[in-house]
Amino acid sequence: MAKFKRYRVIESYRSPYPEPIIFHKGEKVTVCKEFTDDPDWIDWVWCEGEYDNQAWVPKQYLEIKEKTGRVVTDYNALELSVLIGEVLRVYEIINGFGMAEKSNGERGWVPLKNLQEKEKGTEWDEKNNFPF
Repeated sequence: MAKFKRYRVIESYRSPYPEPIIFHKGEKVTVCKEFTDDPDWIDWVWCEGEYDNQAWVPKQYLEIKEKTGRVVTDYNALELSVLIGEVLRVYEIINGFGMAEKSNGERGWVPLKNLQEKEKGTEWDEKNNFPF
């Protein structure tokens, strides 16, 4: 089982990208622009793939040479809509986002600024969430 940390949603988030946008390892992409709208979300670039796929991709997932790049690991740009109070499992953190999983198994990226990590020794009312 993959390691994770528990987080509670402290501010709801509605995904602007609710459908999966997939990039495969080895895929060539055109690197169009860098994300600059939020200082918490650095090192994201807008990429256009070989299969009409377009999304923000972490720079760490790319080998970039000028305006072209190659994806170095499979990447799904799906973002997860979440509500205040939900408890999530977060498996990976990159560039201000966490790869999170809801109790129903739904997975996607969520901005970390919308989450609060559960600290050891604290208790949360977790009914209707994960039975940790």
